[in-house]
Amino acid sequence: MNPKRLHLVLLALAAVLISWAPPAFAQANITGTIRGSVTDDSGNFLPGATIALSGSALGSATRTAITDAEGVFIVNGLPVGSYSMTVTLIGYRPYELVQIVINPDETRVFNIALPEGLSEKITVQAERPVVDTSNTSSKEVVDATYVNRLPLVSRRYQQILTLFPGVSNDQGFTLAQYHINGGRVTQNGFRLDGATINDFVTGTFGLNINQNSIERFELNISGFQPEYGEQSGGIANIITKSGTNAFELLYTGLIREDSWGSGLQGFDDLVAAADSDGNLTNNNNPRPESQQWQEISFSGPLVRNKAWFASSFQYWQEDIGSVFNNSVRQGDRYHGQFKTTWQISPDNTFVANFATDPSLFENLITDARYREGTNFDQTQGGYFAQFRDTHTLSPNAFLETQLFVHHQYLTARPSEENLGPFTIVLSPGAPLSFQGTYPFDQDRSTDRIRLSSALTLQKGTHRIKAGFDYSFLDFTGIFRAEDLNIDGDAVAEYYFGPGSTYQIVYDYQNPEVTDRRDAEMDAFIQDTWVINEHWSLEGGVRWDHQTILGDQNFAPRIGAAYDPQGRGRTKIYGNYGRFYDNVFSSFVDFLGTDGLTKTFDLYDASSSTTTTYVYEYDYTVDGELEAPYKDSWTIGVEQELPWNLKVGLSHTQWEGKNQLRTTSTTDLSTLDSSVEVDPNANAAVVLDSKGRSDYSDIKLSVRKPFSHRFELIGSYTRSRVRGDSSFDFGLENRGDQRSLDFTRLEYDRPDVINLSAFGNLPLGFETTGVFRYQSGHLYSPLNSAGGFIDPAAGGKNSQRLPPIRALDLSLSRRFALGRTQMKLTAQVFNVTNELNVIDVDRHSLVGGSPNSGYRQPVELDFGRIVQVGLELRY
Repeated sequence: MNPKRLHLVLLALAAVLISWAPPAFAQANITGTIRGSVTDDSGNFLPGATIALSGSALGSATRTAITDAEGVFIVNGLPVGSYSMTVTLIGYRPYELVQIVINPDETRVFNIALPEGLSEKITVQAERPVVDTSNTSSKEVVDATYVNRLPLVSRRYQQILTLFPGVSNDQGFTLAQYHINGGRVTQNGFRLDGATINDFVTGTFGLNINQNSIERFELNISGFQPEYGEQSGGIANIITKSGTNAFELLYTGLIREDSWGSGLQGFDDLVAAADSDGNLTNNNNPRPESQQWQEISFSGPLVRNKAWFASSFQYWQEDIGSVFNNSVRQGDRYHGQFKTTWQISPDNTFVANFATDPSLFENLITDARYREGTNFDQTQGGYFAQFRDTHTLSPNAFLETQLFVHHQYLTARPSEENLGPFTIVLSPGAPLSFQGTYPFDQDRSTDRIRLSSALTLQKGTHRIKAGFDYSFLDFTGIFRAEDLNIDGDAVAEYYFGPGSTYQIVYDYQNPEVTDRRDAEMDAFIQDTWVINEHWSLEGGVRWDHQTILGDQNFAPRIGAAYDPQGRGRTKIYGNYGRFYDNVFSSFVDFLGTDGLTKTFDLYDASSSTTTTYVYEYDYTVDGELEAPYKDSWTIGVEQELPWNLKVGLSHTQWEGKNQLRTTSTTDLSTLDSSVEVDPNANAAVVLDSKGRSDYSDIKLSVRKPFSHRFELIGSYTRSRVRGDSSFDFGLENRGDQRSLDFTRLEYDRPDVINLSAFGNLPLGFETTGVFRYQSGHLYSPLNSAGGFIDPAAGGKNSQRLPPIRALDLSLSRRFALGRTQMKLTAQVFNVTNELNVIDVDRHSLVGGSPNSGYRQPVELDFGRIVQVGLELRY
């Protein structure tokens, strides 16, 4: 069938399914369950007791259940939120349990003893458990209160990841790309209200969400269930606000200015040692930085007790420069969201969710290696539309179905024509000059349409869930690269002596044009078996298929949890699973190009000789590409201590196979005979999926839910990772076996501390703090010549990134102005004014010798900077 016609057929089929029944999601849980038993004072089962649940997420509706012959009840498919539960039975006192908090994929268990009599109702506040003894994996959840108080330096939802154990990053605290359990940034999954929002072209996140829109943020760290797939790292599940019966208007404004920043300590010494671009006149201390966020959120009822809406619009403007040059990156972002929830009946909830995030950036390059004028502009964004319904078929069964469309676009262009040469400085006094301005431009447009459905059945102590997903993917684009003429005279003199010259010409033979249609399919089945108050078992299998590869992948998962005392305060758990990564489109795109010609003319003044090298590169693939995967296992223990404190200790280990790799060679004899290379080529860029990697860690975590005016999340992670865990698919020397044993390791953060807390102070003040520390090797020498990592030599990182640390603080004070609540906020980022190096030159030749093994910083993170804000809530 023609792909376009298939596209239309699927839309029509999805519309029929949506109108017939209950939408949901098979990709992420956004509902929870309440179950338990009812007995009399003597412990005898009470059949026929009525359980009634109410809450703002249900509007005026009430979910009910009747206890069976053994006094057991269950209520499934409850939207995330807070509930009250009333238990009634003739001849017994009514019993009410209030403030029951339901998080994603959470099962709350309440065993209730009803006293006899006809006196007034008993009301009890539900105890909030800190240890989930029925869950056999590791996950963390924070709610809207915690999220909204966090001082996030860029107000990006991705930065919430840094609160949790096992999460690190290699380039500063302002970026949005992070590593979870040693995985690449392309191995993290992001779900919005159950929908996948990863960019299937780049593999990273593909949609921006406003911080004030988040109701719950959940991170599945390791050992997640078969319903989660496509990425092998962690799964971030974001649930947005839905609105209530009360109208609420919220304005949030935050601003920071250049003049509010502090000069970095140690910066002068760093520049004196060796200025990164050899130009002492263009350094900035502090880094130029002005940003502002203006956000309006409005929510309330469409039809009281029946339908609600929640909307949010944010304008984010930024002007951010470099400490090492005078170029300033300018950005204007517009993030909008609108969500409606319709409680069709007590058993049927329909949700429509819309989001858009257009952005415009100018002068994106601010790296010290690039001279002013070497720059490009970029526009990007898209829209997201989701339709979802959750339908309770019976007290023991509910069905979830979902349809969503996600469109993205991106364009990149040189900032201006005729701005001068495209120049990269590889070391002081040795620049490379490229002919023309920034030589690349591209246009890209992508669409993902996904239909999902999942059925959950409760059979006694078994909770069985089965579901499927189908995605239609459309990717069109063009990547144009002008021919590059590189004048390397300064570098040649540095290497080969005075008077030496060289010139390199890159001739790109054809623009890369993409026009492809792909599909992704998966199905899963899983069983959560609560055997008794001590033991829980989980198991299942997932099947995945991508037409981009054509293979069939089966991923088994199994886990167990043990509560020694059966009191819900201790959990000893373990899990094992296979986790596949989807191959994203940009990895295979270059196979459609005609390659390039590289001509290298070298004049050696010492011998008065000129040598010309001509390389005709062909892009090819070695063997059949297979889906990368990890075999991972985790063991751990969680213990509840006094003061609602939870302490956890866990160990995760995984081995990665079929890891994606890009290598290059100018010696075609090193290739297997099965590798097809153009007969006219004498060099090749080779794609394969033969890489491997491994990871091992120990994680210590501390969690204190909010009580006694205080909440805390803290962790320490000690890890060891080898393989392609960071930089994605940079060219490796195929002639160096070490680069084939383990693909390139671009960062090494063996020790990571993440700590955050907030508290309510006297006189109405609120304070929040976030501290992060990530170790590294400060400008450490290479372990082997030529710039490649020796896997057996101790794991030093090829970028030689130093440790980075930051302490961010926020202080707020609320005021009541009639019916309006006003909050004033002051935030300080990098309070201790640390000098954090976030990028180093991979080719720098500092110290007078090309093989000295040191590299200089080319970009630093922000110093101490102050930000102020105002919040008005009506």
